[in-house]
Amino acid sequence: MKWHDMTALQLGGEIAGGAIDPADLAEHFLERIATLDADGRVFIRLAEDRTRAEAAAARHRQRQGLRRGPLDGVPVSWKDLVDVAGVETTMAARALAGRVPERDGVLLQRATQAGTVFLGKTNMTEFAFSGLGINTTHGTPANALDATVDRIPGGSSSGAGVAVARGLGPIAIGSDTGGSVRIPAALNGVVGLKTTIGALPMDGVMPLASLFDTIGPLAADVADAAAMWSVLSGRAMADLDGARITGKRIIAVASPMWSGIDEGIDRSCREALSRLEAAGASVEWQDIDEFAEAMKVAGRLITTDAWSCWSGVVSDMPEKIFPFMLPRFLSGKVQAGHEVLKILRELDSLADRLHRRMGGCDALVAPTVRISAPKIADLLEDEKEYTNANAAMLGNTTPGNLLKVCAITLPCGKDASDMPAGLMLMQRPGREEALLRLARAVETAGMAQQPS
Repeated sequence: MKWHDMTALQLGGEIAGGAIDPADLAEHFLERIATLDADGRVFIRLAEDRTRAEAAAARHRQRQGLRRGPLDGVPVSWKDLVDVAGVETTMAARALAGRVPERDGVLLQRATQAGTVFLGKTNMTEFAFSGLGINTTHGTPANALDATVDRIPGGSSSGAGVAVARGLGPIAIGSDTGGSVRIPAALNGVVGLKTTIGALPMDGVMPLASLFDTIGPLAADVADAAAMWSVLSGRAMADLDGARITGKRIIAVASPMWSGIDEGIDRSCREALSRLEAAGASVEWQDIDEFAEAMKVAGRLITTDAWSCWSGVVSDMPEKIFPFMLPRFLSGKVQAGHEVLKILRELDSLADRLHRRMGGCDALVAPTVRISAPKIADLLEDEKEYTNANAAMLGNTTPGNLLKVCAITLPCGKDASDMPAGLMLMQRPGREEALLRLARAVETAGMAQQPS
């Protein structure tokens, strides 16, 4: 197999056995980036000296029998909101140009200690403030799965999703405040893990809305996501061996998450559930009112949090904010403090109700996104289309952030435009290992990867 067609764990295994030199592997991906991303829309910044030095160190450890783990020597890319010492880190925003941190973020420190090789900074929606992935400062990376039409990549971790799907790196680190790992993963046909709020340290991660921000990996398969989750969390890797779907109880979220779904996505996700049932799972359809209620009460909560983080920058440099994004920022000014506290209490009550309900099943499931990836040009030409598409992209993912679940998206077929459809699995907070094992069972059964 070509190295860019291999999973991260396969690459790590070949490194361990001496068949792949980490230095050669790093050069392979740097050359692919230079060739296939010459306009810098996927990777907006590289640090090739660091990449080569870390790869050389991984080679030395392998030769000395001192490898630090299964991903030692494997390249990993990082979304441009994780601090990298000496490398401009700006959330891909013009307004933050020139910001150069002095030290790595804590999660990058952990990954470096585990032996992963820093590959570069990936593009994103400015300030991580959209589920579409459009960026007019660095250019928008086109969706990896349409070779003829430039469609949105999903956001805000746009470069991360495209990088993994195009074989520009085996694992990418993204962030998820309202869906920003799961949406680009689903639209580009890869796996994306949304971790529990508070499960990972956010020191050295630039915030969008600090109440809801999370970090998680995008990868080719569940095992790679589990391996990277282990690195980031410092916990033992989830035991995926022997994972089976037989006897699992799954609840499909009929309302609100199966409402307003494009026909092709609806068909692919329903067919995936039918295959799960054929493999021995129990699938029940239920309305989960807590999700709808959370979206009603939350209102402008995320935008209020975003305004609290970036009001100074937005107020001082409104001309440097993407015009379609500026109204979302400004809407965060109107929420009174007592209203925010009331909303947070209501969300905590809804989360408790939801988590009790989830205790009786192995996962809640729903389509990850409701609509097929629109054309980039259509959204740049019409602010209303942009706003409507953004709301549709975030509709199924944001409730999970509000109610503190962990979640994962798996590719489950194609939509009517022959683009990927994603199936989202959700579990209670802090249950990442159980969620990953279930996702592996779905994957092993072939349920998530068969085309419609």
